[in-house]
Amino acid sequence: MAYVDFNAEGAAAALDGHEICIVGAGAAGILLAVRLAAQGRRVLLIETGHLSADEERQSLNVIEQTGKPMSNPVWNRKRIVGGTTTAWGGQSLPFAPLDFEPRDWVANSGWPLTYREIEPYYAAANTFMGIDSWNYHSDLYPRLGFEPPAVDPLVLDFHCSKWAREPNFRKRHEAALKARVTVLFNAHLTRIDLGADGRVAALAIADFSGRTSRMAIGQVIIAAGGIETNRILLLNDHQVRGGLGGGSGWLGRAFMDHPSVSGGVLVPRDLRSFQRLFGTHVLRLRRYSMRLSASAHWQRSRQMLNVSSGFLFFYPEERDDPLFGAKRLLRQKDLRGIAHIVRSLPKVAASARSVMAEGFLYKPGSAAAFAVNVEQEPTRDSHIALADATDRFGLRKVRLHWTISEKSWRTTVAFTQAIKAQMEALGLAQVRLASCLTDENPDWSNAFSDVNHHMGGTRMSAAAADGVVNPDLQVWGIPNLHVASSSVFPTSSHSNPTLTLLALCERLVRKFETYGAPPPLSRRIG
Repeated sequence: MAYVDFNAEGAAAALDGHEICIVGAGAAGILLAVRLAAQGRRVLLIETGHLSADEERQSLNVIEQTGKPMSNPVWNRKRIVGGTTTAWGGQSLPFAPLDFEPRDWVANSGWPLTYREIEPYYAAANTFMGIDSWNYHSDLYPRLGFEPPAVDPLVLDFHCSKWAREPNFRKRHEAALKARVTVLFNAHLTRIDLGADGRVAALAIADFSGRTSRMAIGQVIIAAGGIETNRILLLNDHQVRGGLGGGSGWLGRAFMDHPSVSGGVLVPRDLRSFQRLFGTHVLRLRRYSMRLSASAHWQRSRQMLNVSSGFLFFYPEERDDPLFGAKRLLRQKDLRGIAHIVRSLPKVAASARSVMAEGFLYKPGSAAAFAVNVEQEPTRDSHIALADATDRFGLRKVRLHWTISEKSWRTTVAFTQAIKAQMEALGLAQVRLASCLTDENPDWSNAFSDVNHHMGGTRMSAAAADGVVNPDLQVWGIPNLHVASSSVFPTSSHSNPTLTLLALCERLVRKFETYGAPPPLSRRIG
């Protein structure tokens, strides 16, 4: 097993001899490849990109946008071995039980799986990320050495996010990939053909020099990211009208991100104590950041979406940053940076003492603010379709129409008011909410930005008429085609989607253990 450049002469031989082909070498693809190979399966992992990101491959991400514009869908998605894990922070944050339930105040809500069915796989997903097994609440507070703030639990949930020490999955799992998996890079899936029995019979895979090879394969898993996974299924409409999995009319529908907005500025009563409560902690060389999210009771009673806030401590002027002098010295070779370093030594010393003695990152004299990520209500209006324009492989590009329902805005306004009320009632800080945060704001949609959490479009459902994949991530009606992407999420919570996606992948690995005899080995057929 090895890394193979599909552009190289004779590389097509690498298509032979595999049971499972996984398309996409990002977080989901790498987990599946490593875990399935550990079962003794012969796994082929194909990736359009190669070992570093470049314009040629990233240009395949160019899309048309007809709705609310997303900030940078070309470079915010990575065509590279490692996928977006080569650029993210490595955040681990599970969904909450209510996120999986049908909510009569949230359109198209409800998963065909319960939280209790997913929960055991969160632990395995965290292990794969190199994250500890403690819970996100009570396990950590005594270990971090502080008491949580006395916020009203009927309104707010105080909890933490965990961060992987090595967020790049290619680096973290490279030894296992090289030892057990064939990783084929510069390899672009261009076509999926079904046989007479309705199963995937063959894949067409192209390199960047114009050559295309076809292979027969036993099992296929599409793990190409939220937008590209939709595109792959939509493109393959030559045998199934509307694309693979498109019979229900849901394919491409209910696309979601996490609309984000600045909540406002905080003026803490005591900056150091406030940062100790709401800042970033370090324990055993691992980072933990504190969050306030809407409680399940608040969501139900107010009929609101899920929503969360994270806290930011920053220097409004770069010259106020204690590290400014060091940056100036290193970047600009400016010796005046030395004077700044000397003046900043008291701040640096205070920060170092806080990390070493109390395990939290203290920024003396910094400003404080909070940002909000809110769940997006899944509506059919927000969707992915195919454009008329084509890419270098002759495949139609994506046309993305991102729209956000007003419920996300009403939730954000109410939630920020709840944070202000709680902070001020507890005497923790005065809060100046962002001026845009009013129910009367006619331009509320433009106040939101995206955060590159692409979800929806191949929604999971209990019945074929209601979605694209079943609870085992199998595309309805195609027994040997699975989707391992946040595109299967029926709803989006407020959390970074990666941990929940990895938990679904861990569950799929377990399902593969029960599938019986392995499928025939792959072979080239043209």
